[in-house]
Amino acid sequence: MENGRGVTAAFVSCRRSMSLHAQQIPAPKSSPPDNGSGNVLDFHLDASKILAPAAGGENEAFAPLPLRNLDAGTKIPFNVFIKCKTQDQDQPQFMLCCPKGQVFLRDWHRKLKSLKVPWVYFPLQENEAVLNYLHFNLQDINPQNCCTDPDKAALILDAMLIWIQHFFLAEKFRTGSKLNMALDFIDLLFAFIKGSKAYLSFIVEIKHHDEVLFKHSLNVCTISLAFISYLGLTDREARFFGVGALLHDLGMTQVPRPVLQKPGRLDEAEMKQIMRHPLQSYYMLKHLSGIPKDPILMVQQHHENGDGSGYPMGLPGSSTHPWAKILRIIDSYESVTSGRPWRPAKSPKETLWDMRHEWEKSQVYDPALLRAFIKFLGDGN
Repeated sequence: MENGRGVTAAFVSCRRSMSLHAQQIPAPKSSPPDNGSGNVLDFHLDASKILAPAAGGENEAFAPLPLRNLDAGTKIPFNVFIKCKTQDQDQPQFMLCCPKGQVFLRDWHRKLKSLKVPWVYFPLQENEAVLNYLHFNLQDINPQNCCTDPDKAALILDAMLIWIQHFFLAEKFRTGSKLNMALDFIDLLFAFIKGSKAYLSFIVEIKHHDEVLFKHSLNVCTISLAFISYLGLTDREARFFGVGALLHDLGMTQVPRPVLQKPGRLDEAEMKQIMRHPLQSYYMLKHLSGIPKDPILMVQQHHENGDGSGYPMGLPGSSTHPWAKILRIIDSYESVTSGRPWRPAKSPKETLWDMRHEWEKSQVYDPALLRAFIKFLGDGN
C-alpha cells in the first residue's frame, strides 16, 4: 500500500449503500414456510415508490454479496437479507428474505433483477459458510470457459473478496487448506487473464464495475497476474505471486484503525506503526503451510526502494527479491490511480509520468521493470 495507507475499512467492512425501492413492507416472519409464503420478497414491491438511497448507515454485522452469486432454485446454506427503507423509517433495515437451508426461489431472483437491485446481504458471522458456498459453485468454472467470459471472472473476484475479508479478520481461518482455496481462485483468474488477448482491458472493466468492493489488495492481485503473464512467468510462479500480491498488506490489520483512517498527515509515531506492516505481514505468513519462500520475501520487501531508502530494512535494489521489485511498482500504481480519502485519484498516464520522474530522481523502482510495466499498459490499450 503506497505510503502505508489505504487499506482502511476495505478489509474490515466491505460496505455499499443500497436501497430497495418499495412501499411499506411488512416485517418477514422469522421462519417463513418452505413454500415462501410470508416472505418479504413475496409482497408487492412498487418500483414507482422510489425512496432516495440511504447514505451510509451500514450495519457492521452485515456484508454485501452480488445477487449473481445466488444459485436460484437451490438451498442456500446461510441467511440472506435485503436492505430496505420504508416510508416510515429513518434508517434502512436489514430484512431476512431467505433463511438458512431454504431454497432461494427463481421468482425472487427475477424480482430483484427487475427492480435493479444487484445486492443481497449476509451476516458477517456466516462468512465461512458463504465462502464455502461460493467455492463449491466455482467448480463448474474451468479455464476454457473462464477465459472467454468476463461474467465468470467476476464470480471469481466476488469469491476472492470474501476470502480476503475472512483471511484478514479471522486468525483461525489462516490455515493451509484455506490457502489452497485462494490458490484455486487465483488459478482460475490467471487462466482468464492469460487466455484473453485483451486481458488488460478486461481487468480495467472488472476493477471498475464496482469500485466500492474491489479494493486495493484485489486490484493489486489482478494487475499482478496480468503483468507477470506479460513478463512470461510460469503458471506455478504466477499462482504464488498472486498469493503474495493478495496478502501483501495483511500486516495492516495490526495497525489501529484511527491511524489507517486519519485524513491528514501522519505524525512520526503513526508513520512508524505503518512502516512495520511489511514485517508484520511476513511474520503472519511465514509459518503458514503451503506458502513457499518467494512470496514470503516478496511480502516482506515490497516497500524497499532501489536506492536503499525504503523500509523496513533499507535494502538496495541489488539485495531485494525480484518479485518484491515487481510488486513495488504495481502497489504504487494501484494506490495512486485508485485515490485515497486524503487525495484524489490520478490518471494512469499522470501516475506513470510521476513514477518515471521519481525513478529518475532517486531510482526508487527497478528501471527495466518500470519500462516493461509502462509498455505493458501501453500494449493493453
